Amino acid sequence: MLKKFRNIFTGLEERFGYHITEHQNSSATKKSGVSWTSDYNHDDSMWQAHLEGKKFNVKTKNGSIEADSLGICPINKESKCKWGAIDLDNYKPDLKELFKKLKSINVPVIPIRSKSGGVHVYVFSKEYVPAMLMREKLHSIKHIFGVEKPDRIFPVQKYLDLDKGSAGSWINIPYYNYQNTERYMIKEDGSKASIEEFFEAHEKSLITIDQLKKLECILNGDDFKDGPPCLQTLASFGIERGARDDVLLDMTRYLKMRFPENWQNKTGEYNTKFFKPELTYKEVQKVVQSREKKDYAYRCNQDHLSKFCNKSECILRKFGVKSIKGLRNTALGPLSYIRSTPRQWFLGFDGDEVKLNSKELINQQLAREAATEQTGKSPPRMKQVDWDTAVIELQERATGEDAPEESMPMFKLKEIMKDFCFKSRRS
Repeated sequence: MLKKFRNIFTGLEERFGYHITEHQNSSATKKSGVSWTSDYNHDDSMWQAHLEGKKFNVKTKNGSIEADSLGICPINKESKCKWGAIDLDNYKPDLKELFKKLKSINVPVIPIRSKSGGVHVYVFSKEYVPAMLMREKLHSIKHIFGVEKPDRIFPVQKYLDLDKGSAGSWINIPYYNYQNTERYMIKEDGSKASIEEFFEAHEKSLITIDQLKKLECILNGDDFKDGPPCLQTLASFGIERGARDDVLLDMTRYLKMRFPENWQNKTGEYNTKFFKPELTYKEVQKVVQSREKKDYAYRCNQDHLSKFCNKSECILRKFGVKSIKGLRNTALGPLSYIRSTPRQWFLGFDGDEVKLNSKELINQQLAREAATEQTGKSPPRMKQVDWDTAVIELQERATGEDAPEESMPMFKLKEIMKDFCFKSRRS
């Protein structure tokens, strides 16, 4: 069992995470404690202790400490992985709705109750795949879990560089104290799956790299063809009662672009088809009149849309958000960054991700040269004013990731100073 479990959650061998429970309040949803990252490799005894719910010893710079449970970074030192997960922070999810969403994904996924009481949605691969690909594909389906409050995606990093102190972000693995665990695979009826049942489900869920590349959610397609993913998601899984007026107003934006001659009648049809219960005739007419008075843009930053947003896909859709000039020709975006010193940017060029520094990001020629070097393809040139506009708008909705503390210059300086002050011999 130990070997099988460890093989399933294989990841970075050279480091591990560990959690120490400070206290447990039965009335609290989330258990409190502290978490740390080691500076050496994990071993079988730690995995065994985790499965048995026992403490294990961790060496620290000041001696040692007793840890409660184990965490693993999914990426190995070659920046590849065999699993990934979406962290959902809704601690009381509607399981019927959750499984409806899981079934819309075109590959098998496994929901597991997390240490905090939320849900980790796992994808497992038969073979090692680039961490960047796993992260990109999980990010592409994250928007369907808006109500379930999606948080982090694992792997968090796209690349690791142990020599430069980048040890990666880790996730608390399941089946702690496996015989009486609170971190288990969730069955469709909400019951707890044993570790043996998890092993069986894992075997059936393994996918190939080609399947991963094609990973997607099968959403309501024809009614919102070429439209924003958020509206497709809402049409597929339901619209929250308190947001119905707002959602319908944004739907009229889509309907007016796709059906310019008949959008008012289509508004009534879509109200009947997608709103349960329907808005009244008077409420629908009020929304139509608002659209006739002013052609509002999609209100992407408002809560009824933002939590279902997939901006990188939406900006490429015919009836999606098209505010970035030149975007239709160059397929620029999305943009993400690592909060490091100096900052590292990752910009999409026609579906490929290019690593840039800040100077390259704001200079179109340097960015195009970097894209050519890294992808072997030269993106078409834009007008400089369009490039500047695009970068500014992409930065406004860029997603950031924390760099590992040990990779930051200040951390390294402190470590050097500690060694100098406390370990160096006095001459």
